[in-house]
Amino acid sequence: MKRFYFLITGFLILIHLNINAQTDSVKNYVVSALDLMKAKSVNKHRVNWDSLYTDSRKKAENLHTIRETYPLIKNILGDLKDAHSNFFPPEMVQAYTLGYRATGQKFPVIESKIIENQIAYIRLPGIACYHFAEWDEFVNTFYKKIEELHAQKPKGWILDLRDNEGGMFYPMFAALSPMLDKKNVIGTVDAEGKYAFFKYNPNGDLYEGKLLAHHFNVKKVPQQITKPIVVMVNKKTSSSGEFCTIAFAGQKNATVIGQNTMGLTSGNQEYKLSDGAFLVLTTGNIVDRTKKEYSKVGQGFSPNILLEDLSDVQYMKTASGILLKN
Repeated sequence: MKRFYFLITGFLILIHLNINAQTDSVKNYVVSALDLMKAKSVNKHRVNWDSLYTDSRKKAENLHTIRETYPLIKNILGDLKDAHSNFFPPEMVQAYTLGYRATGQKFPVIESKIIENQIAYIRLPGIACYHFAEWDEFVNTFYKKIEELHAQKPKGWILDLRDNEGGMFYPMFAALSPMLDKKNVIGTVDAEGKYAFFKYNPNGDLYEGKLLAHHFNVKKVPQQITKPIVVMVNKKTSSSGEFCTIAFAGQKNATVIGQNTMGLTSGNQEYKLSDGAFLVLTTGNIVDRTKKEYSKVGQGFSPNILLEDLSDVQYMKTASGILLKN
């Protein structure tokens, strides 16, 4: 009878220890997410961290698995008030890293053509995957289409960023680099006031500040575009699409037309948590080549020419008028 008693007692102790271990694991997961937010968020100086840690730990006490913490972490991100930070569970991260084709999605289509009056038109769509081979394909496809348009000796260029809802800025920035007139045209400023400009060279190296952020396997870089450029944007031009737009702010041969962009003018960085989930944090606000900061959520970038009529016909008519005048 005593042996049975000790077996039951030992079993209960193991259950108790296991529950405590799970509770500690859940708390540690939440705290590790909070630690990243406190260290990296662009708005970290605006948050009462003592209160947030205390409140979050208390809420985590009622949770039993790491997956149950996901809604809590998403709510905590709301306290950062940057409207751009996010949380991706492991299964979403996996799909994100596998790319478009492996997950049965349509690869972004880069449309290009010569339109009336010998004007080159090219659309830069968003690309939302973390698959480097597909990044290379995206950039090389854009370059090839620029070369094909160049061969037809256009009088001017239209870059269509309408409906570009963002995704990964690196491949988009690499793609449009032949259209930019100089380096240090787009960057971010963090919570400490530190600037980091994006730089890209013909070898396929992309830098964020002084750090090499990514290397692209580029087949052939097209010649630089010096003819006048019209950049078309709308309210759906968002996030990395806005980075692309603001890169042209102050460029002498470029005119932005349309309506104010979405207003998610901040830069995000992915941080991998212990279970493979991504904590995506806004680490800086966009700055243009003059270090003008775009920090107000929802304000967006205001074009050089605002359009009331947002029909495709009016966009094209306005763009053609600007390009032919120049």
